[in-house]
Amino acid sequence: GINGGRQSQLSASTLSSTGQLSTSGKNTLKNKKTLSILLALLTLPLTAASSFAQQSNQSVKSLNVQKGRPSARKVSAMPIAHIEKRGDLTYVVGSVVISATPEKVWDTLVDYDKSPEIFANLSLCKVVGKEGEVKLVRQVVKPGGPIKFDYIVNLTETRPSLIKWNRRSGSLKEVMGTWELEAPAHTSDIAAVNSTPCTTVTYSIHLDGGFALPPWLLASQVKGYLPTVLSALKTRVETKPGTSS
Repeated sequence: GINGGRQSQLSASTLSSTGQLSTSGKNTLKNKKTLSILLALLTLPLTAASSFAQQSNQSVKSLNVQKGRPSARKVSAMPIAHIEKRGDLTYVVGSVVISATPEKVWDTLVDYDKSPEIFANLSLCKVVGKEGEVKLVRQVVKPGGPIKFDYIVNLTETRPSLIKWNRRSGSLKEVMGTWELEAPAHTSDIAAVNSTPCTTVTYSIHLDGGFALPPWLLASQVKGYLPTVLSALKTRVETKPGTSS
């Protein structure tokens, strides 16, 4: 469930293997080449999504940067994503409506071992420990070629409405995110009551890769990829047999 944003976010962790960029005149050309490689690696997760993005570009709505959290989320049957400021932090936020109960969506998100079947480039997602109510979740992401990123987050669950996590160790400087699940408000309208159950799913992520990969740069990459992540979840839940209550 925490997976989608990290497909792009972890590309930023190439800093750990390339090191800090030097500003000395002697290494200027080398540093320019290194920066080019970093930016190229940052776009690797987008390769798997390029076909989808071309087909659904007309349906995906992007919102401008907003200061402060919006008073009401705009949601659609098709995924949408936007960038917003929350205090000093830059978040990418995406929402989608899934035709299923919150419990069914929840069961899919917390089945961590099966997350790699849903989200591209995620090769491992596993609970490796627990500290009270906090789960330690390890993920391994392979954005392409021989590159591999391995990290652990502290994760808390509030069934069936909220999954929240933050970086414990591994790639990047800061990682903070949530999955939020909301059922429609109660209504007395008979048609609405008898309609297919649905859940509004909202994903929020803040990433900071340090000096060479600042939050605004990572956010622009995640914003482009997030609709694909949400679509993958929507497809999985809506085609998964059985219901949960």
